[in-house]
Amino acid sequence: MIALLLLVAPSPGDLAPGAQELAASEARFEELSAAAEATATAVLSLQTAWAEGTPPKAPCDDHERLSLGWRLERFGAAWREATQALRAQTARLRTLAAEPTVSPLIIGEARTRLDTRLTRADAVADAFLQASAWEVSFIRPVLAACPLAGEGLDAGRANQPIAARGEGAGLVAVLARGDGVVCPGALRADDAVVLVSGGRACWAPDDTCACEPDPVYPAAVLGPPVVD
Repeated sequence: MIALLLLVAPSPGDLAPGAQELAASEARFEELSAAAEATATAVLSLQTAWAEGTPPKAPCDDHERLSLGWRLERFGAAWREATQALRAQTARLRTLAAEPTVSPLIIGEARTRLDTRLTRADAVADAFLQASAWEVSFIRPVLAACPLAGEGLDAGRANQPIAARGEGAGLVAVLARGDGVVCPGALRADDAVVLVSGGRACWAPDDTCACEPDPVYPAAVLGPPVVD
């Protein structure tokens, strides 16, 4: 009899979704939204710096501008990945919210808040498409014509082009260079874009984090000290 009951008992995947599934989906959505918005802020900061600069007569001789373009490519790639993940999760959350067993849980202010967050996520995805087209038109032709020089380190752009998230201190997207970690948190560097919280960070050669965090801003580049 026990064996028969086990055979006919529904598996967790067969059960109708409810509050637990909604909470998990919303938590993942918020995580991906924060990542997409942080990388968006970095890219738009760099694009603003590029647009405000004076184009040189010999673009290949302007190493600072080439470094800016190089960083745009790296942060742009990170934004693309974050946007793709956010789009997929946004679609999943919309589908889940429309389920008959979930929709009654989202009423009144809860529905308004969810719709606002989903609309904001759509706006971030749309902004990526516009920023990507801009980069194809203005950045990549310069990078294709000029060899890349040393990128150097940078504390990032203090003037953010889009509003920060209202919850908490927010995340800051930085490029972590070299074989080391970004602290606090000992986030692996490996020439990748990482997200730091608290507005302060530093680069260390290992996870002992023997470094003093300094203020960092969107699109900062952290890495081992540059030797002249």
